[in-house]
Amino acid sequence: MTARTYFAAAAVMALGGLWGAPAFARVAGCDAFGAALAANAGELAITLNHAVVVSKSESNANVFDIGTNGDVDGTLTCVGDKLARFEARVTEPASERAKTNFARLSEAGLRAALGFDAGKARSAFRRLDADAAEYLRASRERGDVYISGKTEEHLAGGVSLGVIETDTDRAFIIVGSGG
Repeated sequence: MTARTYFAAAAVMALGGLWGAPAFARVAGCDAFGAALAANAGELAITLNHAVVVSKSESNANVFDIGTNGDVDGTLTCVGDKLARFEARVTEPASERAKTNFARLSEAGLRAALGFDAGKARSAFRRLDADAAEYLRASRERGDVYISGKTEEHLAGGVSLGVIETDTDRAFIIVGSGG
């Protein structure tokens, strides 16, 4: 191992420790993710239904629509048993119930994908959601052509988290190392 490689690895581990993220994020497999998602958000009565995807290109991805009883929905994309992408969505303007359920589904996704405990998942989601809301407010104030707020966080191991908000919808996204 060269000195440069050693320094880079040490920096990644140190930053991971500072942010409270594991040095190398390990993402649950798709089957385990689906089961954990349903268990972590039991009050939302989650259903996974195989989605019909029409495309000109060939893909080995399995796409599932995530249905709930709480005014939120989502999409789960897997390649083999690897989680490629999880997305929770809510239509804006949302009722307080829908906002709460969106947070529950997003936090359940973090717990299922990355093994976060409830407090860490809540903290991570709230931080990203608050940043995206602030960027949305700033976008409105500037009079941007496309009014939106977006924030993302990249974890070691090729995992990314993000929130994007517009006047019509809000989405929380986990891109796994399989995506």
